Amino acid sequence: MAGYKIAGFLELKDVLQEVRHTCAKIAFISGGTDFINNNEGKNAELVIDLSQVADLKYIKDLGTEIRIGGGTTFACLAASPVIKAKVSALAQAAGRVGSVQIRNRATIGGNIASGSPAGDSLPVLAALDASIQVDGINGPRKLSLAETLLGLQEKEIITEIVIPTSPERRSAFVKIGSRSQVTIAKLSLAASITYNSSKRLIVAGKAAMGAIGKIPVCPLALQQFFSQRVVDESFADDLAQLLIQTVDEMIAGRASHPYKRSAVKGLAYDLTAVLFDVCKQN
Repeated sequence: MAGYKIAGFLELKDVLQEVRHTCAKIAFISGGTDFINNNEGKNAELVIDLSQVADLKYIKDLGTEIRIGGGTTFACLAASPVIKAKVSALAQAAGRVGSVQIRNRATIGGNIASGSPAGDSLPVLAALDASIQVDGINGPRKLSLAETLLGLQEKEIITEIVIPTSPERRSAFVKIGSRSQVTIAKLSLAASITYNSSKRLIVAGKAAMGAIGKIPVCPLALQQFFSQRVVDESFADDLAQLLIQTVDEMIAGRASHPYKRSAVKGLAYDLTAVLFDVCKQN
């Protein structure tokens, strides 16, 4: 083990007080599922354990938005009736993170802070236009997901994720890995749409691809694709071609290009099937 000290707290205010008064180099840990693998504690002098901070663990439905504490586990997200009903893509992604044991420990704030391109929550949060609330030595800040992934300030923690909601919103998440269970995404795709159930029509939408770059990819052409669309077989075919073009533009020449160019077709059809089901059910 590295030569660092470990401190645990029960309230966020005490964490922030410690952060603002210590001169030590800090690393934060909550679920801890990536702490050893990512070598996060290598240069730390103080490791602050957030796992017992109760005011980082919540899911609040405020009508027009859902607020999620940064310490909320994926197991809680996958089981939450609110998340299932209003942002189903997040429930779908949460339910496919690692194993049962990992989902019981891993937190959404930790998944964002780790910033792995394969992080299952990241394309979902991008597609849902989530904002990230952080706090640290310079006080609270509200960031976009992209800003957060490009780098938090020193001694800054993710306290809350805010997702706008509406009755017309539907969402879906799919991923491809090396196996069906306990797999790291080689490609993932999330979409959030505004759906007119009386006309059975997608009015508008946004999609984000994961595991293809440092941050989820949301090309404008992919957003425009969802305007005034019916979810049918031609939808899947057209989406597949657009995703192939995106992969060609993003990673042409990389060793993974041929595989991902082929695999993304399957994502298009998988996403279409999930969207069809969620639209039909609501």
